[in-house]
Amino acid sequence: MAAQEPSPPSSLEGNKPGFPKKILANNLEEKHFSGQQKCSACIKEDLFEDPTSILKEGGVNHEGKCDFMIILCPSCKELMRTNELERHNERECPERTLNCKYCKEPFHFKNIKPQSLELAGHKIHELHRALRELELKLGQLTLGGGAPVQGVCTPTLPTLALPALATSFTPLPSTVGAALELQLHSEKTKVAELSRRCQELELKVGTFENIVCVLNREMERSSTTIEAYNRQHRLDQDKVEILNNKMEGNMREMSAATFDGIFVWKISDFTKKRQDAVAGRAPAMFSPAFFTSKYGYKMCLRIYLNGDGTGRGSHLSLFFVVMRGHSDALLKWPFNQKVTLMLLDQNNREHIIDAFRPDISSSSFQRPVSDMNIASGCPLFCPLPKLDTKNSYIRDDTIFIKAIVDLTGL
Repeated sequence: MAAQEPSPPSSLEGNKPGFPKKILANNLEEKHFSGQQKCSACIKEDLFEDPTSILKEGGVNHEGKCDFMIILCPSCKELMRTNELERHNERECPERTLNCKYCKEPFHFKNIKPQSLELAGHKIHELHRALRELELKLGQLTLGGGAPVQGVCTPTLPTLALPALATSFTPLPSTVGAALELQLHSEKTKVAELSRRCQELELKVGTFENIVCVLNREMERSSTTIEAYNRQHRLDQDKVEILNNKMEGNMREMSAATFDGIFVWKISDFTKKRQDAVAGRAPAMFSPAFFTSKYGYKMCLRIYLNGDGTGRGSHLSLFFVVMRGHSDALLKWPFNQKVTLMLLDQNNREHIIDAFRPDISSSSFQRPVSDMNIASGCPLFCPLPKLDTKNSYIRDDTIFIKAIVDLTGL
């Protein structure tokens, strides 16, 4: 089998441009290159087979444009390849031109080192003070008058001994000193502007503090007023609650009231109320009001479940009370109607009854001058042992008291 001819590789060997010598030893087709030309620089770099070079550009344009041609730096006259010139001009050439990072003025690299410029930027305030002191001392030491040097440390006075200043800063060229003066002036301007703004802000802060003080006083006054309104509101609520309770009581009285002189009073929870009376928590109870007629006498009953007066602790005491009514001016006084009081037997067999006719000389039956007259009735109405034993007067823990007013003569 015939040997297969090698073809151009897909990637170049040794990271060098062009084709390797192994490939160039064979006959190449026209499609593998664009032209042939001799280049001494490329041959010197051992890139191509001597004396023939396969070039990317092709033609005669490669002459004078080879990246490996040795040339001189226009500034420092140092030899280098063409492809290294740009980097040399930016980073290595001692004659290169730089721009000050503070004042943006151009200067030659050989005149000042970047380290000194960086130091000057960090110590600008200290340098300014040192330059001023040096300027003053130079003015004092100069004979025959000579204007003091502005912003420049003059190295032509070797006999001048300033050890303190020598450790304060590094001598700088005049252009850098001028740049520092300009930078210092700019910084002073900024400081002045900041001071002015600070004064304006202090003035505004003072104004706002005054406004806040006024608002605080207003808030205190408002809080005091609101607290007063709240207190009054609570008082009004208490009054409204009292009126509601009174109205509810009146409504209950009106719903329970009778207008024929006959009234039946239902007392529930008898056991608990009897215990409260024995303990003294609620010794007496009043019944709702009742009337002899719509415009007649107003009356109520008062009961002591543990007795009162001569019947305390032994009897149930029941009293009749004359109350002040809306129609008292139309009625005949003193009250002189017979009153009958009853503890009802819930089996309707044996009611406990007591009756009396009013003593017209007693204040209890005169026209009332207050809400109620003094109660009058029966302190020994019913013995308590009669209610302690099994009886028909208490059923479902409830008793019934009945009052009958004789309407004769009304």
